[in-house]
This record gives sequence, structure tokens and C-alpha cells, in this order.
Amino acid sequence: MKKFVRFREVFVVLVSLLLILLFAYTGLTKLLEGKMFYDTIRNSPIFGGETIAAIAAIVIPVSEIVVALLIVWRRTRLLGLYAALVLMLIFAGYTVALLFFAPSLPCSCGGIISLLSWKQHLILVLVFLFLILLSIICLKPVNIKYR
Repeated sequence: MKKFVRFREVFVVLVSLLLILLFAYTGLTKLLEGKMFYDTIRNSPIFGGETIAAIAAIVIPVSEIVVALLIVWRRTRLLGLYAALVLMLIFAGYTVALLFFAPSLPCSCGGIISLLSWKQHLILVLVFLFLILLSIICLKPVNIKYR
């Protein structure tokens, strides 16, 4: 039983580290390259428009950084995982909408992620969604009744 509990703890910490890296990296990249991110959203076939782009260019990266910070601390980790789940679901929806309904596929990704196609983005997001869900389940207390 102790090995199982320890495995759960290690799994949550590893997924948390991955999510912290992902959200901190993407949030900081979007803030540092703000004009490019703003232009990508403004030209997006799904959202588009200057008003939405101006709001999203601030709200999205700040949200990603806040989620990363929530996951850092053990006390707020579960809240951070739920917030990460919401952000990933939104991004998954956006990705699916782009894949199925957009004539052009803009991307403001940086680094290694920019090498991925939109289908690969969707697979990556689905993998992270799965890991987040498993982490949330692992953080729930184990209630085992002994006879």
C-alpha cells in the first residue's frame, strides 16, 4: 500500500513539474513576444478582431503563469491542476475548431512546440489532459477499509 501511495505522490510531482514548465514557458514567451501573439490572435479565423486580441494577449499568458504558480505550491496544487484542466480544454477546443473550420492555421508557438503540426498540437494537448486528470485523481485521498 505504501508503494502505491508513494507512486501517486511521485506521479503528481512529475506531472506538476511538466505543467509548470509548459505553462511558465508558454506564458512568458507570449508576454515577451507580445506583438506576435497579439497579431496571431487578431488574424485568427476563429477569434480575430482587435478588441479580443488586445484582451487575450494579456489574459492568456497571465493565466498560464498564474496556473504555473498555483501548481508550484502543494497547498494550491489541486486548484492549479483544475485551472490547468480548464486551460487545456479551452486550447483543445480552439485546436479542434482550427483543424475543422479554419481555412488557415496561424501559430504563435515558440521553441520546440513551433515544430509541431496542429494535429500534433492536439495530440500533445490530449496527452496533457490525460495526465492532468490522472494527477487530480491521484491527489484525492485513498480511503481503504481494512477488515
